[in-house]
Amino acid sequence: MASGIELPASFRKLSAVERRRLLVERFGLEPQELDATAGSSELLELAQIMVESAVGVMPVPLGLAHGFLIDDVVRSVPLAVEEPSVVAAAGYAAAIIRRGGGFFTSATDPIMTCQIALTNCRSDAEQQITAREQQICRRIDPLLAGMQRRGGGFRGMDVTRLARTGLVVVRIHIDVRDAMGANILNSVAENCAEFICNELGCNRLMAILTNAAERRIARAEFALPAARLGRGGLSGSEIAERIVLATRFADEDGQRAVTHNKGIMNGITSLALATANDTRGIEAAVHAWAARDGSYRSLTHYELNAGVLTGSIEAPLPFGVVGGAVGFHPASRFALKLLGNPDAVTLSRIAAAVGLAQNFAALHALVGEGIQSGHMRLHSTRLAWSAGARGAEVAGVAERIARTRCFNAEGAAEALRSIRSGQ
Repeated sequence: MASGIELPASFRKLSAVERRRLLVERFGLEPQELDATAGSSELLELAQIMVESAVGVMPVPLGLAHGFLIDDVVRSVPLAVEEPSVVAAAGYAAAIIRRGGGFFTSATDPIMTCQIALTNCRSDAEQQITAREQQICRRIDPLLAGMQRRGGGFRGMDVTRLARTGLVVVRIHIDVRDAMGANILNSVAENCAEFICNELGCNRLMAILTNAAERRIARAEFALPAARLGRGGLSGSEIAERIVLATRFADEDGQRAVTHNKGIMNGITSLALATANDTRGIEAAVHAWAARDGSYRSLTHYELNAGVLTGSIEAPLPFGVVGGAVGFHPASRFALKLLGNPDAVTLSRIAAAVGLAQNFAALHALVGEGIQSGHMRLHSTRLAWSAGARGAEVAGVAERIARTRCFNAEGAAEALRSIRSGQ
């Protein structure tokens, strides 16, 4: 027999205020919990427009990693993230790398792909579809008119038959310019699927974009004198050598690669969230790229030559600056203005630099004194807040927690009592 708290079938038809009132009754929500998800009345109204059955907003801290020198332009990068070390690590790496000349980046044109999967196809379907490329191009011209005016549009197609399923798959490539491109790609796919099926008498299994974004690649690199990297009792050249070896470890060991690349995505996903980009699509594309040769590997590469450490990253980063929630959500507009209102290609290049910075900061600490002491120092401020510290008390309690190394609720409570008693 089913158990739990059942919501009425009409829940989705209620207003957000009515839904929230019902949740208080059914789930016994505390005022603090309710207030934390309300935002403002305007944000609650925006949430109703953006998602089904909206009941509030989930505020995520928005920090600013400043001092990034990217292609000779200084940028302050907004990062939306709940993990305390991410913004600090990005800013730390940006400062070190800036002294070596900063990041240098590049990116391909923003080409995305949609797929049409067809069943019951004749034996010469691949040739027949390929022969109709110009007809397909003319058919989708009206859908791409706006994109063509901005320099984008149709960039070719290819057709293949899959060996195991026998499915015929048509891939259509579109330069989406500043958009993430999902809606236009899906419209193109469905339109072309209808035409092909009518022409050849086959059946459509599905027609949809692929998030793989294998043609939408961004790259970043930097070079630093190894002598500047010493820490944790190790010389700069020793640290540089250990960074190179740590990356080879991630290339050889899939379990390490997962955590290595997760650290990279700490920065990239935080930037994507701050700008209201599709975090799930970007992450899927990046991780698929990391496994493109059949083994899951590091996204970054480091070399030490003649006393200089070079670091680089390459990955599909399908960022957009128009469409979807980007440009629609006021917080996204805020973030994009802080970045100087970049186009989509520039934003992907910034993202590559941020991901590389995040990776460098993590490796620099990991192969030196380790990361836990730094993480716990940052964690101590959360413990202080949870213990009841407010205002100036937070820093004092956090400092005492870090000094005594009592990183738990009891240690925080004792530190707060000491401060309030004047000890």
